[in-house]
Amino acid sequence: MPYCPKCDMEFVEGVTVCTDCGGPLVESREAAQAQKAAEKEKLEQEMRLRYEEMQKAAKEMEKQPARQPVGTYVKKEQRYEDMNSSASAFFLVGGVLALIAAVNLLGYLPLPLYGVSRILFHVLLILMAAGSIAVAVSSKKSAARLKVQAADEEKETEDILQWFLKTYSARGLDDQLLMEDPELSGEELELKRFELIQDYLVTGRDLPDQSYADALCDMIYERLYGKA
Repeated sequence: MPYCPKCDMEFVEGVTVCTDCGGPLVESREAAQAQKAAEKEKLEQEMRLRYEEMQKAAKEMEKQPARQPVGTYVKKEQRYEDMNSSASAFFLVGGVLALIAAVNLLGYLPLPLYGVSRILFHVLLILMAAGSIAVAVSSKKSAARLKVQAADEEKETEDILQWFLKTYSARGLDDQLLMEDPELSGEELELKRFELIQDYLVTGRDLPDQSYADALCDMIYERLYGKA
């Protein structure tokens, strides 16, 4: 008998539309139940497939080696050069301001200023000149300290690089990685190399600055394997 699955009503033969909701009728109650069961099974199957895909993707993400992003590390040599340049710039500004103040006081560069305004202008120029020179002197002292630190850092960096390159080799690192996972290749192998080099740097040397350790890792990788 024709059956409306929405209203759960049966009709006499020949009726094709439900008189209650206006929806189309199916062949019989059994056919409606079978269709509903088939749709339910299809939905469950799709949900199972999606869940399996999500599980697979999660496992792939777990297998993917997570390399810490390399922080921006500025070498002390570069910081020294920047500080030295800043000191020179402040010396130049202070000298120019002092020269303007002297020339104006001597009357070689008369300005349309009189009385208190003229005095305040000269005081301001002198203060700015003195401030700029004071900053320049302080920057020069800091640059001198950085120069010494830069030389020490350069020596330390070269010592660490030489230690690592004498202790480990590209083939040795790859043999260890491939022994653990023979299917490593391509980008995944490169990331695993970085990770292993970082581990050896952390365990072999006391490097409190992570960005410095990452920079060393890049330098070691380049010497062992070339550009990444």
